[in-house]
Amino acid sequence: MEAIKSPKGLIVDLITPLNDKGGIDVEGLDSLLKEVLPYADAILLAGPQMGEGRGLGVKLKIDLLEKATTFIQGKTPIFFWVSEDSAEGTKSALSRLEDLLDSCSYRGMISWLDSPLFYHSNRGLYDHYEDLTSKTGHPFVLYNDPGLIKLLERPLKRCNIRTNILNNLSRIETIKALVFRGSLTRANNYQKALNHRPDFRVYDGDETRFLEHPSLSGVLSIGANVVPRIWSQVTRASLGMLKEDRESPDYLDEIWGMGKLLKDLMQIYNPNPVWIIKKALFDLKIIGSHACTPVTEPFKEENSPLAELISRHHME
Repeated sequence: MEAIKSPKGLIVDLITPLNDKGGIDVEGLDSLLKEVLPYADAILLAGPQMGEGRGLGVKLKIDLLEKATTFIQGKTPIFFWVSEDSAEGTKSALSRLEDLLDSCSYRGMISWLDSPLFYHSNRGLYDHYEDLTSKTGHPFVLYNDPGLIKLLERPLKRCNIRTNILNNLSRIETIKALVFRGSLTRANNYQKALNHRPDFRVYDGDETRFLEHPSLSGVLSIGANVVPRIWSQVTRASLGMLKEDRESPDYLDEIWGMGKLLKDLMQIYNPNPVWIIKKALFDLKIIGSHACTPVTEPFKEENSPLAELISRHHME
């Protein structure tokens, strides 16, 4: 029987819709998923960047997963960020999330996204994952982001998974993929270290680099919260998944134009992506509040042209 691979294509780094009391905005989550799911190859929930996972307690994460699985109903793969501030905290969170999935008998594809250096050093990482993966029947996706590690108060010797450590970790069959942010040189070294696992996916965690040097597996996208159709088309074109459209004489011009538009949008939301994108979704009446967790810095400007630009180009 062929092993199940991680999905290829567009992974939407979904914002976490919150109400003004700090709980999950259930109607907003439902509305946003209806906008995004037709174009997504997978959804990341509670991510450390757009999902504000660092500011969500475990109880809120459980509530988010429960509500999202009710809406998604197994139709789209889910990545869920499980990392806490310690190895024991991560194991405890994983156990509680597993209990939720068992209680509702969820049968859709779920992968646990984990940032090991957020709470663990490179030393002993293989033994840690042998233990962690034994506690679940769901696959793991590693998340390497030096920017996330630099946010920690405690100083760490390394902000990236060492290449030889990644090579060893990839020998654990239930670790299926890696979301990567970092230098192009390190990305190439990682890819070489993973050559023995042709089923292993390496996703770009940086939208800008994907548009310039697309990976073979896909992209974790911030902007797909507001322009999922455009991001889907550009991603599929970059991965050679739109073969039938190449017959069109305007194919390259259309894709180039979409890519330029995505870069223009990035210039608007990059200063504070969570706040600006939540505000745009609120202005477009997709979510009911643009409330954020304390880990998201308030934006200095009260208004952003993002919603207006989206409406102007009829991309909503």
